[in-house]
Order: sequence, then structure tokens, then C-alpha cells
Amino acid sequence: MNLLRKFIPSAVALAAGLAASACVFGQTPSFPSRPIKLIVPYPTGGGTDITARAIVKPLSDALGQTVFIENKPGATGMIGAQNVVSSPADGYSVLFGAASEMAMNASLFKKMSYNPRTDLQPVALVATFPLVFVTAASNTSSFEKILDRARQNPGAVAYGSIGYGSPQHLAGELLQMESNAVLTHVPYKGSGPLIQDALAGHVELAISSLPPAVALVKAGQLRALATTAQKRSNVLPRVPTMIDLGFSHYDLSTWVGMAVPAGTPKPVVARLSEGLAKALGDKEFREVLLAQGAEPEGSTPEQFRDFIAREIAKSERIVSQARIQLD
Repeated sequence: MNLLRKFIPSAVALAAGLAASACVFGQTPSFPSRPIKLIVPYPTGGGTDITARAIVKPLSDALGQTVFIENKPGATGMIGAQNVVSSPADGYSVLFGAASEMAMNASLFKKMSYNPRTDLQPVALVATFPLVFVTAASNTSSFEKILDRARQNPGAVAYGSIGYGSPQHLAGELLQMESNAVLTHVPYKGSGPLIQDALAGHVELAISSLPPAVALVKAGQLRALATTAQKRSNVLPRVPTMIDLGFSHYDLSTWVGMAVPAGTPKPVVARLSEGLAKALGDKEFREVLLAQGAEPEGSTPEQFRDFIAREIAKSERIVSQARIQLD
């Protein structure tokens, strides 16, 4: 009996150890065994939310479990990101987030409740979204003439973004750095009021994501001057990139990707990444991305980590040179 008492704890410990080892080496394909929650750190109806809702079905099919969305907007994406960071590192709470909370905020804010570099484990890059410089259709000046006026009369030309610290704001600061023009930044509370003021000519340049602007450009109400990615947009193929216009170092896009809390087991991260790769092959999902002017991507967790590191370095350079600092 004493021998049995000694043996039972040892056997339990051995079984637990074997189970843990199997999990580490991916020998137990038990993940996922219950529904997975995608945390979207923005309101419903926005670009990130639209993309997340489009991926739910193909991702559920690929993983063999229900995937559902929970919107947790606020604080430039940081509320949703913090919610994921604070969740168990088991793969069942996944951040479906954007450039701000995974990269840009790290260089913008003195104090954050989490560290994007260490508290999040990247899973995969989903898609990249170029931005677009637009002006009212009634404004017939070329982009170069607008910039020339901003060089000759510093501050005379205003550009609008969706807010301080947004990718659009950084795109405007990068424009000034690359063109030696001095523009006045006008922050708006979202794309709606920004686009309305651009249509009315109240702000000469607006830097917008593609979805709110494309239909108005095609209808002739807005004029697209340039896009910000390395290659031309599939929905605005006639609009030059900034590189086409001679700004050889200009490359700034927003993007969406998936991440989980740091410490999530590698087999779980790999399973999520594999599921996303399959979902990206879904025809309907790709059509949703392409209709938004997005570029479907996909990556390994390691590739996404390297991508985020480059994005943080890029935003740090812009923020430092532009002397932007948010509380």
C-alpha cells in the first residue's frame, strides 16, 4: 500500500509531463477544441471589422471550430489589444488588429498598458492597405504644384487625417519629410468628416484609407493624387504611387494581422497560422479584400514578427523626426 501511494503521484506527474511534451511537440492535435474569439479593437463597420467578419467563415472551416468576433474599440486600438494580452495564452483569444496597436503606438505613446514588442505573439499578416492622397475634384492643381505652394508658403496648405497618431497622420508627416514641404495637420474624428471636408474643399489634401474614397474618386467627386504603397492599387490602377512621382523612399501602408498573448504554445500558434493561410485561399474572402483595395498577404509567425519590427522602426523614424509625442 505504501508503495502504491508512492507510485500514484509519480505516475500522475509522469502522465502530466508526457502530455505537456506532446503539446510542445505538436503530437496532440487537440487545438482548437472549442470556439475561438477574434478581438477586433475597432467599432463595427470599419475596415478592420469588415475584414474580420469576412474571414470568420473560411477561418472557422479551416480550423474546424466556430470563430466569432468581439469588438472592443477605443484608445487607438489599445483597449482591444490589452484585452488579448490579459487573456490566457491558449489561442482562444486572438487579436485581429491593425498597424496602430501592433506597431505604431509603440513609438507614439510614452505610457502603454502593454508592450507590443514583448506582450504579443505574432501569428500572421492578413492584408496590407495602401492609403490615398485625395483632393476635391474642383481643385485642378497637380500634386507637385500643391507641394510647391507648401514649400513657398509654409503652413498655407492643410492636410487632413483621421486623428493624431493614426497611420494617415504619419503618412502626412512622411510626405513633409520626403518633399521638404511644410503643411498644416488637421485631425478629424474619423473618415466621414474628413472626406466631407475634402469634398467641400475645406481641407486641400485628405489622406484616407481606400474604402471611403474609392467610390467618390470613381464618381469624379474626389481626385486621387497618389497612393502610398510600393505598387499601384488594384482598385485605382491609374493613380500613381508616391514612388512613381519620384519619392523613392516613400512606402507606408496600414495593415491587419493576427496575434495572441505572448507565451502561447508554438503548436497552437502554428495551427492558427496554418488556418489563416487556408482562409486566405478562400475566393469570397479574397474578393472582399480586393474590393477594399487591399493586398492579401499571409505569412509565417516569424515573418510577421520581422515585418512588425520593421514597421515599428519605420514609425519610430517618422515620429522622431516629426517630433510627435502623445500622452
